Amino acid sequence: MLAVRCLVRLYEVPAEYGQISALDTHGSTIFAGTDHGLLLKLTVEGALSSVAVRQAQQPRYGSSDNATINGRAYASAPPNGAYTPLSASPEACEKINTTLVRFTLLSTMKMKIDRVQHSRTHTLLFVLYEHRLVVLNSVSFSCLQTIAEHVGTFFVSDSRQNSSQRAGLHVICASELNGKGLSVFEFDASQGEGARAILAQELVLPEPVHALVSYGSIACVGMRREYSLISLSDGSSCGVLPLGGGKQPLLAIGDGEVFMRYNCSIFSVSMRSMPSGRVLGRTIQLKDEPLSFVVRHPFLFVFTEHYCDVFSLYDNDVSGRLMLPGCLFTSQLGRGDFVYAASKTKIWMASLHSLRQQLANLVEHFKVEEAFHLLGSQRAMGTLDLQGIELELHIMAGYAYLHHCRPKEAMLHFNDHIDPRDLLLSLLECIPPGPEEYSPELRALLAKKPLKADAITTPETEATTSLSCGVVFMGDEQSPKTSSERGKKHAMEGHIDAGYEDSNGAEDSYWAQWEGLCPYNTYAGELHHAWLETFETFPLVPRSGDDANEPIYRQVTECGAVTATTFLEHAWELFKDEVTLYFRSRLRQSSDVYARAMEYALLVLALEAQDHRAAYRVVAFGLSIRLEDCYDLLSSLREYRLLACLLFRRGYVREANELLTLRVHVSSILPPLESKPLDAARATSPAYKILPEAMHVHLNRLLALPLTSPHQNTARSQTGEGSSLNVTSTPTTLPPSLTEVMYLVSKLNLAALRELLQEDPEASWTVDEEGCSLLHVLFGLLVLLESSDEDMTSEGGGALLNLVLSCAILLLDYGTPVSVVSAQGLSCLDVVALVTGDAFLDIILVALLADKEVKDIAAAVEKGNSMPIV
Repeated sequence: MLAVRCLVRLYEVPAEYGQISALDTHGSTIFAGTDHGLLLKLTVEGALSSVAVRQAQQPRYGSSDNATINGRAYASAPPNGAYTPLSASPEACEKINTTLVRFTLLSTMKMKIDRVQHSRTHTLLFVLYEHRLVVLNSVSFSCLQTIAEHVGTFFVSDSRQNSSQRAGLHVICASELNGKGLSVFEFDASQGEGARAILAQELVLPEPVHALVSYGSIACVGMRREYSLISLSDGSSCGVLPLGGGKQPLLAIGDGEVFMRYNCSIFSVSMRSMPSGRVLGRTIQLKDEPLSFVVRHPFLFVFTEHYCDVFSLYDNDVSGRLMLPGCLFTSQLGRGDFVYAASKTKIWMASLHSLRQQLANLVEHFKVEEAFHLLGSQRAMGTLDLQGIELELHIMAGYAYLHHCRPKEAMLHFNDHIDPRDLLLSLLECIPPGPEEYSPELRALLAKKPLKADAITTPETEATTSLSCGVVFMGDEQSPKTSSERGKKHAMEGHIDAGYEDSNGAEDSYWAQWEGLCPYNTYAGELHHAWLETFETFPLVPRSGDDANEPIYRQVTECGAVTATTFLEHAWELFKDEVTLYFRSRLRQSSDVYARAMEYALLVLALEAQDHRAAYRVVAFGLSIRLEDCYDLLSSLREYRLLACLLFRRGYVREANELLTLRVHVSSILPPLESKPLDAARATSPAYKILPEAMHVHLNRLLALPLTSPHQNTARSQTGEGSSLNVTSTPTTLPPSLTEVMYLVSKLNLAALRELLQEDPEASWTVDEEGCSLLHVLFGLLVLLESSDEDMTSEGGGALLNLVLSCAILLLDYGTPVSVVSAQGLSCLDVVALVTGDAFLDIILVALLADKEVKDIAAAVEKGNSMPIV
């Protein structure tokens, strides 16, 4: 994990001042005590945060005699994950000015200053010298109070941890010099100049205290034989790590966690509450014994005799090495982007990488949870607005999960934060062709002006039976509040504006408002390469033999033992499924530009998955789907019914009707027929001509059924003045041949058809502009048997026939009439006779008769009547 960006030597103490014996910082101000009793105050200028350093101008240099101009050495990303020692360089381009602004002689006896600590919230400096603990004004160095005498060491906990209602409260723990006592003082700085430290509690410990830190109401003390946690509220204690009396204890406080030295190791324990069981947390092994260490979340800086190793608290690995020999003193509670440390004569500053870079580095190593924990800890520690960084982190996390073949988690993090086109760059088939790739037919079509919406009307039909016709186009199945603007733009304007006349315009381009490749997608290769790398992380399955050509299997969670090829197939399928769900959930609130991309992708994915209901609804109800995007796609897939629907919605009524006539209507697959009066239809019926006379009586039984629909009144009301549908002010009615039920029948999608009829039973009575029922359309599909090279008795032909019969029985179950006669005077059985001859007519007739007889018997049994005579 990236840690130190650069290292700066700030100041070298003159020999006459003595050697440094204590150090603390507050912001850019450094407080240092020496072994000659001097207290120094230094300010650092030009030390920009890691966020602003690249934008900063060259700072001016001070001319004070006490100023030191310091060089900077920049850290670079080491190759192969290794780290290189970082040391200060005088050739660095950025300069920092460190100035000694105040110093005073505290100890008239010139005894060393043992410890200094600045308040995190107030201008208070706590100093221990001559075994006296005093509190000074950190601006003027005036003494406010002598808190205690005969003090061995002390620690002041952050006032913000002690009381949310008493912001100025400081809790001071002070150990007795060469004694076993521990005194707890409270100093309320909110009382102003009259503030005084009050003794709140006295505790007696088993041994004298050599090291001490506190967090909230808990203190950790290092004694000769052990480290212990002490409750400052009730005095209870808990030993956490034995020492054995060989080494001096050494402590450092972190984010609710204390770190303890034990020989060449560092252990940690939580200080958020008193432990009830095993308490030790992380363990960090070192090569050399540490002289001091400091925590600057999420890093631990460990100073040895010759160097400083920086450890990441999220993986306990060394993030870098700083060439800082002999640093004994650090700023324990410092915050921000800088870490200060001092040897006996020199003061150093390490500038950390920005929070953004730290988060990105964690995500790059797929430590997503750790990254969000780091962000949360930074939010809890300060008042910075991290909303923008959090959004960036969600995007980075989304890509990280996607690259590790976990698209569901990826979509949750993406939410509405990304441009959907960034995601579609991994699904190139879901990106429509550009204007330079348009077919000549599409170019010619776009050169025409479509009709306005109020000029779009349903073509009149000469059908012999008026059943359920068409559907009212509402623009979308969304609430009118969220869809009104885009609905007006696409459904009501008819696309006559310049956007459709000049589809090369930048404002109307598919890539309009795109800002380029997402900078948070850190993976340089293709998505399937990332998935292959993920596949390599799963355990190998042992080979069953010695064959070198045997495919490699790995044990993948939720997939079992699979090869790389199978894993990739599963990954793509999973990715597409999650993209579909993600786009559907996001579509309602998206802009027109984003919705255009998502609707086209949803159409492509639905067609690929043969989800015909989803494909139809995108075309029939999508507000932003473009004709120029879909025309060539639908043409190449022979999705003529969908193409006609889109043409009709976009105002190209003439072209839509031509397509219906040439490619969609049942008449387009039938041989030319002479027009005959309806009373002569039976005499010239192809079905009657083919079937023997003995079968005519059965044919009469089917074709003589009354045209009575239990849903007829409901069906008619949907297109009349009394419609209860939520439609726009100028609704556009799609022709009946472009309804969803017609499309599902034409695709032989039995499951989807059953689902639709369960939702809308009256759809079974739909009749198109030519008067053809759903059975006409269904039996017209048998022409595929004649146009294929397969023998009609082959497996393919038999499967098609079975599917057609299954759909027919389903339609009959929902009341689709067999006796409907088209405008050309043809029944559905006539269509069978015309497209297949006598090959399947008798089979279909028998199947329909059998279904009718079963229904008649069931109806008779239900009414208690006698069985009908067959």
